[in-house]
Parts: sequence; C-alpha cells; structure tokens
Amino acid sequence: MQKEFSIGNSGDFSNLSKLAIIVALQKEAQPILQAFSGEYKSWQDYGVTFIQGKIASNNNENSAILTICIAGMGKCAAAAAAQALIIEAKPQVLIFSGIAGALNPRLNVGDIVIGKNLHYLETNTQIIADCAPYKEVFESDSKLCDLAANQAKLLGFRLEKSLQESSSAACDFSAESKQSASNKSENGVAYVCGNIATSDQFNTDPKVLDAVREEVFGDCEEMEGAAVAHIAAKNSVPFLAIRAMSNRCGESYESLDVHKDDLVLAANRAGSLTLSVLNALVK
Repeated sequence: MQKEFSIGNSGDFSNLSKLAIIVALQKEAQPILQAFSGEYKSWQDYGVTFIQGKIASNNNENSAILTICIAGMGKCAAAAAAQALIIEAKPQVLIFSGIAGALNPRLNVGDIVIGKNLHYLETNTQIIADCAPYKEVFESDSKLCDLAANQAKLLGFRLEKSLQESSSAACDFSAESKQSASNKSENGVAYVCGNIATSDQFNTDPKVLDAVREEVFGDCEEMEGAAVAHIAAKNSVPFLAIRAMSNRCGESYESLDVHKDDLVLAANRAGSLTLSVLNALVK
C-alpha cells in the first residue's frame, strides 16, 4: 500500500548555499565548469569524480558552493553516485544535466527535455513503491521545472508539446514527423516539459520504442535519470532533470561514433540551460 512520504518538493529556493550537479560523462560536466567564479578542486572517492568550487551571482552579491559529480553510465552507477554526492555535498538542490536519445518526433539534436516525470523501464514499479519513498514515478520539483522553463525562454528556446500534452503516444517517424523534426534546426532550439524514460538498455527496436511512447509518453530515453530522482526523493532533496538530445532513438550505439560532434553539442546545450538555472538560483 502506498504511504505518504515527503520528498522536499516545491520548497523555498532563496538563500541557497549548497548546490549539486550530477552527470554521467566528463563531456557533460565540461560546459558547467565555467560556472565557477574562481579556482575549484577535484578529487575521487566512492568510485566517482567530484569537482567543487564557488559560484557567484552576476552582480557577485550572492554565492554558493557547487559540487559536480561525474557518475558513470547506468542506473546502478548513477544511484550510487547520487547517494555519495548527497552525503558529501549535502546539497539543497540536485540537478541532472546530460544527453539523451529523442523519442518525441518534434525534437531534434540539441533540443531539450525538462523532465517533469521520470519513469523506470523494465521494472516492476509497483513492488519498488512498497518501500520509501513509496513512488512508482519520480518527479522533478515543480518550482525547479518552472524555473528551468523560464530560463529556456530567456535563452530564446521555443516551447513544443510533449507527447503527453499532444496525446501522440503512438507517434511513429512517419514522413510528416520526420519532416517536422528535420526542420527544427532551422527554427532554433526547441524544448519540452515532459517525461524521461530510464532504461538499462540502449534500445533500438522500433516496437520497444513505440511501447515507451505509448506507455509512459517518453519524450526521450536515457540510462540514469529515474535512479537519481529516486535517490533524491529518498533523501528529500529537490531534484531537476535537464536532457539535451544527442540522437534520435532507433540508431545503434555504434553509429554514435559517427556523430561525436552531436554528443558534444547536446552536452553543451544541456550545460547552457543548467548554467542559466544555477545563475537564477544564486541571483
């Protein structure tokens, strides 16, 4: 039976002194390093890399300590790293910044998903919900989502409908959808406030991908987000997920080697929005 459990959502985000960012890969951390206002330190512990320093508001009136954790790929690595980061840094806000594969045909390489809801795939979530924090689906903090969406607008990004909003759960990559997606780069950066699907697999089977669209309205798929959101909820730390699209789901993992520039572009795009959110939080 599901029980009540406070997860620290929609709190007061004024006067923050400790913030944390978790990423899977070094390339996802790289663009965020420019947030530091001076020197920063780096060390390894718990099998992960930590980077810590001071960040300041644009007018230098306010500041906070930012800790970045490079977790490695996969749900287990991400969950372990998230718990280590929370113990080490005691953050008041935890943000996941990184890349993902697009499921929503409105999204092109470099477009953004602000993850309102994060879903485990290949998981009996009803059993997991028998234990604290008693949840089958994990959410980003609603105020942090609103803040991220506002920062996306200020960056000039264009709001698109999520799969859930458009009720297009069964979207396939029809000629019309492909044309829509292929034109996005000409119209600037798009973002959606939608659902993130977290898998232990790099899924390429069209039937599997369609099922993810239909069952959880997944706008993108990755391998860490729900696990980090889960640990944040267990520790009552407000959480936010920001993902930029590095590819469209359906491509093989090996094919990403041909599109390494897209991986860097996506990491930088997620990082740019994350930096804007950080600036707003220490304003």
